[in-house]
Amino acid sequence: MRRFQPAVLALMLGAACAPARTASVSGSASLAIADDGIGRADPAVADDHTPAGDVPAGEAPAPEAVAPEVSDAPWVAVRSVDVERAGTGRRVTIALTRAPDGLREFLLGKPPRLVIDLEGPHAPDAQREARFPLTDSVVSRARVAAHEGRLRVVLDLGRSLRQHAVRADGATLIAELGDTSDPVAEAAPPEPAVEPVAYVASAAEPAPAPAAEPAPPPVVEAAPRRPLDPPPPPVADPPAPDPAPEVEPAPAPPLPPRRAAAPRPKEHHATPATGGTAGFNGERISLDFKDADIQNVLRVLADVSHLNIIATDDVKGKVTLHLVDVPWDQALDLVLRSNRLEMSRQGNVVRISTVARLKEEREALRAAQEAERELEPLRVKYVKVNYARADDALVDKVKGVLSERGSVTFDDRTNTIIVRDIPHGLQDAGELIQQLDTQSPQVLIEANIVEATEDFARGLGVQWGYRFNAGPQTGNPTGLNFPGTVGLGGSGLGSGSPTGGINGGAARPLPFLADFPIPGNFGSGFGANNGSALDLALGSLDGSQALTARLTALEEQGKGKVVSRPRVITMNNVAATIQSLTILRVKLPSTGTVINTGTGGAAGSASTATEKINTGITLVVTPQVSQDGFVLMSIYAKSSQPDFTHTVDNIPNEVSREANSNVLIKDGETVVLGGIYRNTSNDAESGLPYLRRIPALGWLFKRLLRSHHHEELLVFLTPKIVSAGAVQLPPAERLWEERRQGG
Repeated sequence: MRRFQPAVLALMLGAACAPARTASVSGSASLAIADDGIGRADPAVADDHTPAGDVPAGEAPAPEAVAPEVSDAPWVAVRSVDVERAGTGRRVTIALTRAPDGLREFLLGKPPRLVIDLEGPHAPDAQREARFPLTDSVVSRARVAAHEGRLRVVLDLGRSLRQHAVRADGATLIAELGDTSDPVAEAAPPEPAVEPVAYVASAAEPAPAPAAEPAPPPVVEAAPRRPLDPPPPPVADPPAPDPAPEVEPAPAPPLPPRRAAAPRPKEHHATPATGGTAGFNGERISLDFKDADIQNVLRVLADVSHLNIIATDDVKGKVTLHLVDVPWDQALDLVLRSNRLEMSRQGNVVRISTVARLKEEREALRAAQEAERELEPLRVKYVKVNYARADDALVDKVKGVLSERGSVTFDDRTNTIIVRDIPHGLQDAGELIQQLDTQSPQVLIEANIVEATEDFARGLGVQWGYRFNAGPQTGNPTGLNFPGTVGLGGSGLGSGSPTGGINGGAARPLPFLADFPIPGNFGSGFGANNGSALDLALGSLDGSQALTARLTALEEQGKGKVVSRPRVITMNNVAATIQSLTILRVKLPSTGTVINTGTGGAAGSASTATEKINTGITLVVTPQVSQDGFVLMSIYAKSSQPDFTHTVDNIPNEVSREANSNVLIKDGETVVLGGIYRNTSNDAESGLPYLRRIPALGWLFKRLLRSHHHEELLVFLTPKIVSAGAVQLPPAERLWEERRQGG
């Protein structure tokens, strides 16, 4: 943690009334040299050619205002080129004989190269190419030669760069290549009156800072640079066939420098906070100010944060604060909020101004961009769609990213999207279609449908009959004229033909007085069965009396299981249907239709119509695949069967059971759907009134039937995510074409 107390800050901020001298430095900042009365100047701008032994130990060099343009060397030449690792990237240090008058840089591809043009006079022999071999995988070598009145430095790269930054520090060029975790200690931000030039490749075009009223700048203690002994210019290799480096001409004028080689960084706007706590992770510092100028406070924060902070001329005011052990970015946020200021960050350059001013600049930039779009020519782009369908739904999504001048249509025959817009709109439309036109995952659904049934039936029945005859035929006449014969027994006593009586003589069928047998259709449906029977017959010798009895009993028990294992594959978010149906055709009531065939005759025809009833199991599953290997399934299950006990015009009713569920399971796991079951219990008792209720003897006058039927449906579902290669599907374009032709 860095702690700044008033005694220490006096050295950093300087006396408010001390005269100030500024020197413009080519690079990303300008340095201020202030005489604080002690006779010490900023060592960062000391003469590079001063030997290290000329300065006494323990003393600072004498104050001296040195302009960057002043140098002992008349020409701009390269002394040495060094490369070192900086985080995950590289830092290339190029030592020059003098500070350049200006520079510009740009990237070239195939092969990747970084080109730096240095403004200023160069030696006449600089037309020959000088090479500096470098043993590095990112920067293989550096080449130097004159080109169109400038000294051009070409860095041959081993691979393309995601970002880069080039800055000048006096007679030293520093090029940051790739990601750099170790930021280079930079000089303090410039005074508002000085107009610095920042060469940041990945930054947006900064607006020029307007001139501000002169204010006494503080003394900024920068890390002293290592003096460089001026070695002679490097000896160039033999001249190559091409007198100049093999680079393309610079695509942009000298000012402003072109920055199209690297992606434009997103601007970070810190508006005054209205509440809440933001996340701050900067170095912790302690500050104690009373009525300090806000410009000086920003300089202290720039020194701590290693950022280039530029404040516009309307940033004014006094700051009084006392902060202990707080992150520097939080301290900066507090200073901005207390003074109604806002910052705009581009790379390592922070620009601070009022909210209104930055808002006007953003609106002006937006208006300029819109005006530029209005002047851009319209172009046409044809985007081939592979996995999606070129239709109105996709066209509506593409319209949302086009400019006001853009239009889009589609061709369903070739499955192509046709976009007409400016280049920026074409790029956005292409990126959107690329994101939407992806191969959807497919899901293989394995289903095991188990139909389990359990039946139990028990029946007990009795039949008995008695017959008594009195008459001449049986040898026991009544002796009366009327009644001459007497018969007693069940119904139908006098009907039928003899069927072998008890005494071996002729006899008629013996009717039952109590007829309660087990019905033939009783049971679980395995077949008509009356059960086992026990018959008892008693009769007289003359055949005048007979007694028969039959006892029937039946008990059935059965279990059944039907297993179906259908498999179906479907795409993501597309429903798959699995059915196991029994088609039942029911005859409808017939109608007669009369057709006249001529005079004196007519013919009638009867038409018979049937109705189809689908009964069985229907399963509809819609899978949705997540990125972490889970499958969300929307399941609809239905089981139906006809009910012949309840009919309307001989058409049975349908008894159905349905279930809806949403289940989230992992790829390859199994989910079980149960609870679709049906229990049927029947108890039936029939017999003679009153007599069947007599204890024990009542069994001679009644029949008892009991049955139990249990049905249960179990569904096992196992989803498996499969790739396109596993099922060898045809191309999506052919699928859509076949559907269009068949549809």
